[in-house]
Amino acid sequence: MIVLTRFSSERIAINADLVARVETNPDTRVTLIDGSRYIVTEPMEVVIRLVEEHKARVLALARSLPAPAERAPLEVVRSAPDDAPAPGDRPVALAPLPDTRTK
Repeated sequence: MIVLTRFSSERIAINADLVARVETNPDTRVTLIDGSRYIVTEPMEVVIRLVEEHKARVLALARSLPAPAERAPLEVVRSAPDDAPAPGDRPVALAPLPDTRTK
């Protein structure tokens, strides 16, 4: 997460991995991958540096963790034979609803 300041002086934390783009025109606008936008007081260069520093910290932390113990290889687990119908694939008998309209 990176912490930025909105123009209302409200501090917000944004997931740096969700930043799609940063624009300046003239205010700095941060757009996330879901399309939500935030106008912040920090200049574009500062936002970019914060994102880069966050990603560098994540990579450094990942490198410092011990490697996982040796594990058995993953394989497909099937709960039913391939030709068995899925629970939602069974036909369902349909009946008309009673007519509740007044005549």
